[in-house]
Amino acid sequence: MSNRPCLWDEHRPGVLLSANQWLVIALGAGALFGIIAGWATWQLPLGAYPAWLLLAAPVTGVVILLIGLVKYDLLVLLTFSTVGFVWFEPAPFDLLLVVVLVLGLLTGRLRWPSSKTGALVHIGLWGLVVTNVLSAAVLVPAQPNLLFLAITLYVLALFCFVRMYVIDRDTARTVLTGYLVSTVANVVVTFLGLSGFNIPLPVVRFSIRGAGFFEDPNVYGPFVLVAALWVADQIVQRSFSFARTGPMMLLTGLLGAGAMLSLSRAVWINLGFSGLLYLALLLRRASRDDVVRFSVLAGVVLLVAILALNSWGLGEVMSRRWTFYGYDEARFSIQRRGIVAAFTHPIGVGPGGWPNTHSLYVRTLAEHGVLGLASLVLLIGGLMLPLVRRAWQGGAAKGILPDRLLVATIAGQLVNSVVIDSIHWRHLWILLGLAWSALETSVGQEDR
Repeated sequence: MSNRPCLWDEHRPGVLLSANQWLVIALGAGALFGIIAGWATWQLPLGAYPAWLLLAAPVTGVVILLIGLVKYDLLVLLTFSTVGFVWFEPAPFDLLLVVVLVLGLLTGRLRWPSSKTGALVHIGLWGLVVTNVLSAAVLVPAQPNLLFLAITLYVLALFCFVRMYVIDRDTARTVLTGYLVSTVANVVVTFLGLSGFNIPLPVVRFSIRGAGFFEDPNVYGPFVLVAALWVADQIVQRSFSFARTGPMMLLTGLLGAGAMLSLSRAVWINLGFSGLLYLALLLRRASRDDVVRFSVLAGVVLLVAILALNSWGLGEVMSRRWTFYGYDEARFSIQRRGIVAAFTHPIGVGPGGWPNTHSLYVRTLAEHGVLGLASLVLLIGGLMLPLVRRAWQGGAAKGILPDRLLVATIAGQLVNSVVIDSIHWRHLWILLGLAWSALETSVGQEDR
């Protein structure tokens, strides 16, 4: 074997590049240059920006590619730091993910997980791919259907990327740190927007609902909750010190308030369900002193969130949001008809064929039939059942991704998905990918 130095971190697996691989990378750089240039021309109004700015987009793409070649983990961190900036499609995160996925596969940094473990997850994953493609094949090809299919396959690729990349605590920390950076940016601009600052982007929808850099407050809220719960769990694992845990408690309260500002009833239920489940799993094996400490922590975080919400005078608005609206009945009607459609179309009505369902499960059933829903249930069940068993038994209680945190966070998102179309939520598939990694790698082991 050659003794030439490897381009990658010597402590992580990597391979030397052959001449053919360099040729592929060069061609990829050229293709990336052209794709980003075309994307910039499409997204930005012609004549509204100087030519140098349009040229900067593909140049930036090549620089990003070089960063990935030299510091792959840094590029992954930068990628996940953009996961919450999705006010247009394709989002910067989507473009960057393609780069890190292709680079990782080409250089050996990413390896397909073994099928010897997690058989249900593999069956569910490939079942979703097959049922999506099969249901699309029975339709007359149409751009909306093919686009919906492509996005579904993309989020499944994101799910697989997270599983392949997150193989230890360091890589898990890279993903979660980037995610937290993106979440804080969203919450800060939402606070500023609701406080009357002139933000050039519509970070507040319908005048009162926080949305951050998302198009829909119903997606923004659950996205923020993931980070809020993660920070809260990191506090729980530390010995109390005001200097160390005080700022983190404040951050948790602000993130919780930021999620509540979406004014989404599903988000509030999500928060309540995740919080109670997390506390139940946490207190199951806690000492009396820990019970007191955790109760104080929960009270302080709740107080910070309430004060933040009251500062915008949203108490009355939030109470009115619990009212049953006319569009709620319309949503339930669409769901009922979607269930009926599933029995008249055995393989479903096709990707994107049952819009505005406001239910992950009914939409999957209507668009991809019983087999599609069964595949989704197998994938989620294959992840959640072992995690619940381990969390109940007290396993993996410390570290970057404790079982109790994954169970509570994912369960809340799944409850939210009963009344929301979440099939294309990037953060949901990131969570599921982290759960898969926690079950099969050292991520799920306690720090020593």
